[in-house]
Amino acid sequence: MWIKYSFILLVFLSAVGANSMISAVCQMKSCKNQSTLDCLSLNSSVSGRCCVRDKDSVSSASVTGIDLIDCSLTNISGLFHSMEHLHILYLHKNNIGEIDVDDFTGVNDLKNLTLPPNLSCPGGPSLWNSEEIHPNVTVCLEEQSTCKVFNVSCPNSNSYCSDVGPRITECLCNPGFHGYKCLRKDHFPTATFVIGICASTFVVSAFLWITQRRKVKKH
Repeated sequence: MWIKYSFILLVFLSAVGANSMISAVCQMKSCKNQSTLDCLSLNSSVSGRCCVRDKDSVSSASVTGIDLIDCSLTNISGLFHSMEHLHILYLHKNNIGEIDVDDFTGVNDLKNLTLPPNLSCPGGPSLWNSEEIHPNVTVCLEEQSTCKVFNVSCPNSNSYCSDVGPRITECLCNPGFHGYKCLRKDHFPTATFVIGICASTFVVSAFLWITQRRKVKKH
């Protein structure tokens, strides 16, 4: 039973951390103008400066649009990770010095990205259907698949290329295969893996709790 509760707690804490970041982005107070997003065109609802599919349960998977125009941003690292359904992202009129492809990890379906004019589309123009550079904004339209553009192949016949972000890919095992080089052909031992993770988490948590209790008693 304790394994089950430890796993639930671990998942809960991870979700709370991610949702707190998303909430901070959507409710950003430093922006000088109201959002210009048309959430209806994305079949979404308005949540602050975001468009979301489920207003009652905002998560990285539910965000479809973000407007951070003129919000005094200088760095975007970690703000948009794993937003797999993010289609529109407005970032121009900010003093962003540089961007990295890692800033868009897990973002694979952008239709419209705007950036300050000093920046180019992440991954380079070859990964976008169109890159338009204007005096006040760089517009990146229709993100392309890195796997397809660069014809990325995986070393093992039992695996395939999966997009992670602009110029970032990974090889995943085909259905029915797992393990080293995807050579094992049976079901992945999910229960054993989860139990191992939970047991490790419980042991570490117990050790930290005991250590902290000793410190408290000494005081």
